[in-house]
Amino acid sequence: MKKSLLYIALLGIAVLFCACNEDDLSSTSVVKESVNEPTDFDRWLEENYRAPFNIRFLYRYEDVETDMSYDLTPARELYCRILAKAVRYLWLDPYTEITNAHFMRQYAPRVMMVIGSGAFNSNGTMTVGTAEGGLKITLYVGNWIEDFATINYFNGVDETDGYSVTIDNVERFNYYYLHTIHHEFAHILNQKIPYPTDFNAISKGDYAAQWNTNTDADAAPLGFVSAYASAAPGEDFVEVYSCYVSWDDATWEAKLEEAGEEGADRIRRKLEIVKSYMQTAWNIDVEAMRASLNRRFNDISNIDWSNFN
Repeated sequence: MKKSLLYIALLGIAVLFCACNEDDLSSTSVVKESVNEPTDFDRWLEENYRAPFNIRFLYRYEDVETDMSYDLTPARELYCRILAKAVRYLWLDPYTEITNAHFMRQYAPRVMMVIGSGAFNSNGTMTVGTAEGGLKITLYVGNWIEDFATINYFNGVDETDGYSVTIDNVERFNYYYLHTIHHEFAHILNQKIPYPTDFNAISKGDYAAQWNTNTDADAAPLGFVSAYASAAPGEDFVEVYSCYVSWDDATWEAKLEEAGEEGADRIRRKLEIVKSYMQTAWNIDVEAMRASLNRRFNDISNIDWSNFN
């Protein structure tokens, strides 16, 4: 039996050897280019993200780029187009205006990705954005856009013949997308140049891993602009920055009033450290950034949402 098996094995090797020697290698590469033909949107992304800022804007779902621990769904392309326009106008352009194009080319992440669903965690919370090692920002809940905005199709059916966008709830649109990206980018800057540790002492003892058991209103008297800010000093720092630059005066003052005298004093002290850090470390005038963003939010209706030519 052993000899029979040996003969069969040797015969198989001989056949394989002959087959390998007789077959000619194909001159056609097995490495295939993407099956997706470039669209007007792809070309617009090349001109508005990759060429000027070296950012790959990923809107087609790619498993290898996602966090496999979550059950995620792809983002609809139409919503990605809207987000690409909004992020360019309300994130890239303000930083370019306050600093220069070289700043964003040097410090912006190399990859931006949009996911359709939220990333739901086991503790009942939902992740709306992540920053990974200064190289990548992921925006979740891309498919929620029509909860905050109305898309008006020119032919009344779909986006084929163009469309306009009306932001019905600027506060929620800002929170899920623009506030999130300013928050995550502030993390990237902090990773490159740490913020002063004096900041951590202002609310020392009030940070809590179970931050989600409190509401924003509960957190305010402790000196936090949001409940999530109370999760850790690093989250607190970027929340102060991202909330301040993306909120208008009325919203910011309402938060200080909600915080009460002691809480408001803490928030103001934190804001002064944030401003000083951004100016000293990055030569960014936070007040100028805030003015640019507020002006752009007021002019957001002027964006030509469907033009990608």
